[in-house]
Amino acid sequence: MSFDIKALTRSFADFECYKRFIVHNCLKDSKVYFGQPPILDYLSEHGGCTQNELAAAMNVSPASMAVSIKRMQKSGLICKISDENDMRRNIITLTDFGKKQIEKIHSILDELDAKTFSGFTQEELVALKGYMDRINKNLFGDIPDKKCILKIIKNSITENGGEKDD
Repeated sequence: MSFDIKALTRSFADFECYKRFIVHNCLKDSKVYFGQPPILDYLSEHGGCTQNELAAAMNVSPASMAVSIKRMQKSGLICKISDENDMRRNIITLTDFGKKQIEKIHSILDELDAKTFSGFTQEELVALKGYMDRINKNLFGDIPDKKCILKIIKNSITENGGEKDD
C-alpha cells in the first residue's frame, strides 16, 4: 500500500482554511480586516509613509492600497497628514487606536501559533521546519525571491477578480 499523497495535500489545504477562519474570527471585533495586519506592521516599523510607498512595500497597486487606506482610516486605525515639505503629499501614520490594535493582533497570533504547535517537541518543530523548507524549495526553487512569488499571486488574484479582503 502506497502513501496517500493527496490526503497530505488536503491536510495542508485544511490547515490553511482553519487558520484563516480562526484569524478572521479573532479579528472581527478589532476593526481590522484579514489583509490589513501587514500594512499596520509596516507603518509601525517604518513610521509614516505615502500611499505609493505602502503599495510598493505590499506589492499591490496604488489604487488597491487606496481602498485599504480608506477602510482603515474609517476604522480609526490610520490617519493622513499633509507632508510639511510637500503639501501635495499625504503621509499615512498609525493612530493610537491602530497601535493598540497591532499589539492585540500580535497577541492573538502568538496565541494561535502556540496552540498550533502545542504538543510538539523542539526536535519535531525543527524537523517540521526542515520539511516545510524542502517543500517550498521543491515548489519554488527556481524563483529567487519570496516577494516575487507574492506579487505574482496578488496580480493573478486581482486579474481574475478573486479575493477582495484587504
